[in-house]
Amino acid sequence: MNNTQSEQCVRTFLDAFYAGDTARAQECCDDEISSLTYAPVEVFPHLGLKQGKAWVADAIRIQQEYYSSRRYTLEFIAAKDTRAATLVQATLIKRNDQRVVLLNIGEFFTLRAGRIVEHRALFDSFDLVQQLLGRDLADEFAISVRSAMRH
Repeated sequence: MNNTQSEQCVRTFLDAFYAGDTARAQECCDDEISSLTYAPVEVFPHLGLKQGKAWVADAIRIQQEYYSSRRYTLEFIAAKDTRAATLVQATLIKRNDQRVVLLNIGEFFTLRAGRIVEHRALFDSFDLVQQLLGRDLADEFAISVRSAMRH
């Protein structure tokens, strides 16, 4: 694959994912895709390590259950041969209270034969929890951490 093909595959995947087009998003993925989102699975059990392209359908379905609107802005993309990296700003509107959640996501892709075989993602999960709850947790968290560091 060349840089243009890798970049186009990732762009197509992201467009389909955020549009909720499961079939088109899965077409961009290898059957044995490995996806790892670095986030605490105790808080976000639908994240973590997932195998196979069924995770795409599950991720879309779960996000659609929780959010009435999902869109993204591709802030940055770089592709070289069979690797690509993106910085995405996702804008999600919570279904239960209409709160807008902004999420900056770093994603890393490995491609083979024109399809995504590895997907890695990370975001500030602490910030996301604060946005989901609608309150600042930093002060009480900082107090707990300082207390734990003294012992």
